[in-house]
Amino acid sequence: MRLRFFSQNSRRDTDLGHVPARLQNLVQKSTNKRQKAGGRFPDDTPTLATLVRARRQVSQDGSPQYFVAIGQGNPDEGKPLQCVAPELAVVAQRLAPIVSSFTSLEDGDATVKAAVDVLSHNQWLHLACHGMPNRKKPFESSFAMRDGPLMIKDIIRSNWRNPEFAFLSACHTTVGDEKSPDESIHLAAAMQFSGFRSVIGSMWSVDDEVAQEVVSAFYGNLVDGSGRLDCTRTAMALHKAVKKLRRNNVPLEQQIVFVHIGV
Repeated sequence: MRLRFFSQNSRRDTDLGHVPARLQNLVQKSTNKRQKAGGRFPDDTPTLATLVRARRQVSQDGSPQYFVAIGQGNPDEGKPLQCVAPELAVVAQRLAPIVSSFTSLEDGDATVKAAVDVLSHNQWLHLACHGMPNRKKPFESSFAMRDGPLMIKDIIRSNWRNPEFAFLSACHTTVGDEKSPDESIHLAAAMQFSGFRSVIGSMWSVDDEVAQEVVSAFYGNLVDGSGRLDCTRTAMALHKAVKKLRRNNVPLEQQIVFVHIGV
């Protein structure tokens, strides 16, 4: 994570809670340099306060784990996404035998109301659909459901119950306004502001087949030694998935498309 702090010699009582850790929204140049040098993928968080809160709230007990996978390959707006169904099948194959409860909403069942309802009963989320950033009205940025947009303001108002992790397998979920890069109001940030400890989003358009390959490799590495999902393994699991893309000669811009936010 790229953070810059004040000098250690400073004695000022400075509140860093709302200092953006994501000081530049468009990170292509620095990211490309790191990847060419063998570095890791970008690792960001909207503010220090959200990161501190996320670290304090990570669940370490043996409580039930409820996972929901939502996929919308035929939205109200936008072109069809052919790989959504196979991607959700991969998630189900990996996780249904592991978690306490696995729920899947697809196509006709993946409406705005159904998504809001099911999110209030699950702590772990995989979302495969179109992401639609709105730079002029960021709180109206949304995910495309069957009957319309699931907006950021709907997500923030939702009645979350100890949310742990969200994988946003959609395009442009970490894109804000290039004129105000310190204001990290984007789809992935909204998920963390809503309480999710760890979130994966994308910086630009994601190839359907690449997304499916990343998802398969990622969830295979998110399970800890006890056979449970562990959101503190998110960064490591994503890094291993990206390394697999590199070995398969996937184009660089698709190797570095996903970003991790949080713990």
